[in-house]
Amino acid sequence: MKTLLNFFVVTLLNAAFLYPLWFYGVGKPISWLVEISMLSGGIFSFYLLVKYRRRL
Repeated sequence: MKTLLNFFVVTLLNAAFLYPLWFYGVGKPISWLVEISMLSGGIFSFYLLVKYRRRL
């Protein structure tokens, strides 16, 4: 479970950072719903890792 949450934290937060940079570089509009979803999912996964760090 801890490995899966670590994967989600790293993947979602990196994607939330790189997604707008990629789309600005290509010249396409950014879907802010996707951006907010990735960011909130990464933050929530990080929250779960911190909250249950003793049990995982």
